[in-house]
Order: sequence, then C-alpha cells, then structure tokens
Amino acid sequence: MIKLESSKLKLLLLIFPLLYGCSTPVTRQPLKSTYLTPVAPKPAIFIPNAVQSELDRFKPRYWKYIVIHHSASNAGNATSIGKYHKEVRGWENGLGYHFLIGNGNGARDGQIEVGNRWNDQIDGAHAGNGEYNKYGIGICLVGNFENRHPTDSQISSLVYLVNYLQRRCNISKENIIKHCNVRKTVCPGNHFPYNKVLARLR
Repeated sequence: MIKLESSKLKLLLLIFPLLYGCSTPVTRQPLKSTYLTPVAPKPAIFIPNAVQSELDRFKPRYWKYIVIHHSASNAGNATSIGKYHKEVRGWENGLGYHFLIGNGNGARDGQIEVGNRWNDQIDGAHAGNGEYNKYGIGICLVGNFENRHPTDSQISSLVYLVNYLQRRCNISKENIIKHCNVRKTVCPGNHFPYNKVLARLR
C-alpha cells in the first residue's frame, strides 16, 4: 500500500474534484437591472424665431392682466377664428385675442400664434368687460375644455408664454385670471387646470 505524505494527500484532494467537475457550485446573485425608468419626453413647445421676434421687437404698452380663454371649439387657428370674429361678430380688428395656442386641429399642437392685436398693441375684444379688454392680454387655447383637457403641449406653451409676458410686461401672478373671473361664463372650461398652471409660473 502506497503511503502519501499528508501535504501531498491534501493537494490531491484539492485537485481531484476540480479535474472531474465536482467542485462546490458557486451561488450567483441575480444581476440588478441597470436600466432607468423611462422618462416621458417633454411636450414640444413651438416658438419659431419669427414668433419670438414678434414678441421682442418693440416695447409693449401698459398691460395689467392676462386673461385665459378656450375657443369652445374642437379646431381652429388665428386665421379661421379671426375671420369668424370679423365677419360674424363684426369686430373691425378681427381676432379678439392677442395670442392663440393650437391643439393640432388647425394649427400644430402647442403652436403659439401671435395676433394682430399684440403686434399693434391695441385693446382686446375677448373679455366682455372694458377694463379687461383694455388692460388684459387675451390668450386663447383651442379646444372645448368643458368636454376634455387641454393637451400637454398647449399647457407647456401657455406656461412659457405667460412667464414671458409676466416678465416683459411686469404682470403679477395674482393678475393671471380666467375669463370666468371677469364675466359670467364657463370659459376656459371645467377641465382647464388653472391651479396647476399657476403652480408652474414664476
């Protein structure tokens, strides 16, 4: 019988299982996912250079309020609504608002259109109230917000525009109002997120 030294015996016992695949199995921890939760893209805000230049090109007259409206229609743009205001309402200067924000039906979703009343720095015809027509900048979002919510892009564009006008015209946050605050109407509709918009303003 062959006698092995204890050190050689230990070495043999170590190598033998490795040669024949009998090593103790290694417990592997499950890999943790390195993927991040997808972040929804921010809605596009359509501020073409031409629009920005219209906003910036002159010193505005004194404005005190910003009055927010909905069109109460499913579609429209500055041209079509301006035509209605001129031909049906009989308003000599056409579009009663200073700005219009599209919903994808008539103008791109979130597109800001600058009305001639802003370019000419003249009173609006949007509030049904002399004080707020004279000193109030009218912004209309296309859509009927009694039936649905404005789009995310419309709200993003509205926040951008209101922040800009507040800064440019020195209008306080307290004077960002809904049409229904100055006249008996549902405008801009029960689904308009007024408080959320205010929370996003500077």
